[in-house]
Amino acid sequence: MKKSILVLLILCSVLLCACSENKPDAENPSSDPGTAAETVSEAAETDPPVDTADHVPEMTFEKEMNFLLPDVSWLTRDIITDDIKGERVNDAQNAMKLEMENRFGTTLSQTFTGDIWSTAYITRLVKAGDDSFDVCYSLDLYAPGYILGDAVTPYTDVEYIDLSRVYWDQSILKCMTVNGTPYFAFGAYDLSYYDFTHSIVFNKDMIAAYNLDDPYALVRNGAWNIDKFSSMARSVISDLDGDGTMTRASDSWGFMSEPKQVLPNFWISAGELSIAKDAKDLPYLNISGNDRFFTIFDKVYAIMWDDGVWCSDQKNIDHWPETAKMFSESRALFIDEIFYRLNELRDVEVDFGIIPYPLFDDQQAEYYSRVEAGARIGMIPVTNKHPEYAGALLEAMSSYGYNNLIPEYYEVALKRRTSRDSESAEMLDLIFETRRYDLGDTWWCNELRDGLFKNMFAENNRNLASEIAAQEKIINKTLNKVVDKLSN
Repeated sequence: MKKSILVLLILCSVLLCACSENKPDAENPSSDPGTAAETVSEAAETDPPVDTADHVPEMTFEKEMNFLLPDVSWLTRDIITDDIKGERVNDAQNAMKLEMENRFGTTLSQTFTGDIWSTAYITRLVKAGDDSFDVCYSLDLYAPGYILGDAVTPYTDVEYIDLSRVYWDQSILKCMTVNGTPYFAFGAYDLSYYDFTHSIVFNKDMIAAYNLDDPYALVRNGAWNIDKFSSMARSVISDLDGDGTMTRASDSWGFMSEPKQVLPNFWISAGELSIAKDAKDLPYLNISGNDRFFTIFDKVYAIMWDDGVWCSDQKNIDHWPETAKMFSESRALFIDEIFYRLNELRDVEVDFGIIPYPLFDDQQAEYYSRVEAGARIGMIPVTNKHPEYAGALLEAMSSYGYNNLIPEYYEVALKRRTSRDSESAEMLDLIFETRRYDLGDTWWCNELRDGLFKNMFAENNRNLASEIAAQEKIINKTLNKVVDKLSN
């Protein structure tokens, strides 16, 4: 699966299931998941070259261009950088900034706000008619609030932006439209939605010590499913200190993950969505009456809690440092993490590999990799007096990022520095090709993932039918605010 990043990204929209479909692709298998790599390779040989240059005309801006960003530097990278540091991703971001400034005769600046956990800051600017910022960024879980507040201009109403181009992520765009309208989009100039992609990291030393199957071969052969994950994880569970109690401090576990991440990683990798979209591209709650979702839910609980695979002794811990410590001591076979955190594994002594989350069963046709809440969404506020400048800039930056920034991020920061073998690099290809974005895990994360499932899983509460029945009216009311506004 070794090929250029350009071809890989072009194929994303082909390989992913459309988020607007009522039924997930997993229920309608169309290909053998074990042949996914061969399918991509064949397509790469036959597809004609794709135009990756933007078509923004020569123009000079009459003003400085200002970005407003949430201060989330502990979770993802900034969009542009002011200094060269000898680090290739950082320096590519700096080069992008200089290229845009020279091309459009302008200056790019970033302002950071710590008011990141609501829509208040940007909404106040809009209500005051403040046009200080040309593009505003927010965590994606607040997207519905900006739509309801009439604060954002749809991308299709902005001159020079062409969302059909390959440097705008086509697969996730399908998930983010409402009634066919794209208020937000992920362009290749911003690394946050790459940084928030999940994968499983496995301990190669433990694979060898316990004589377990090769995870890479399992993935290639379409045999990497949730049952195989379970059997491998169970085999390493051990009360190492012999005190009769399984603890994170001393014992060996099959899987480490924050409680709130477990369920969405597995329902998304199984091809389900907690919030899907109907034929009119309008979101709806996709849990009640969805037997397959309930089956996945029950299966994950059985593996994690009944089989003791998941490290349930996680109270009052700083999750990532503790996970890295256990992993480095070969006391965790599988760990969950977003790509931004993978850089922090560079110095661990054990050898490790990277694979996608497993298929649910043999009927599932494709792997899916989750992009969780926390990625930035860029919006052009309605107060912007020159939205055409913002449109030209974002279009040009997306093209530049696709051709120059993403290859640096992908090839250097991930393949050559974080992953330690060519097989992990192959898996990274697959993970990025199969990203999926569930609105119940992102836009309405506070209502579903964190509002319902987080505490349910942490407390081993399996009463999904009763819990969703109790919350369904409130959740539907929240969804219908957006549906009613945009379907009239």
